[in-house]
Amino acid sequence: MTFETTPKLFTPVKVGGITLQHRVVLAPLTRFRADDNHVHTKMGVENYAKRAAVRGTMLITEASFIAAQAGGFRNAPGIWNQEQTAARKESNPS
Repeated sequence: MTFETTPKLFTPVKVGGITLQHRVVLAPLTRFRADDNHVHTKMGVENYAKRAAVRGTMLITEASFIAAQAGGFRNAPGIWNQEQTAARKESNPS
């Protein structure tokens, strides 16, 4: 007798108050898609939108500098001013 089952990787799981439709998670990456002022760009927002196209997908977005003195990479996003946090919210809607 043969049974066809869905691998556990592709089954729903509840994380806190959210039900994910599968167990594949995008790990945090630093994509260097911010501008010279460390503000997340449209390209960065589109990058995450493509990866979140399947409802119930979990993305852990990239590391972000908490202060200008905290980082040493160009075009990595920051979160130390309102312009940066406003741009981040575009790629992290709740």
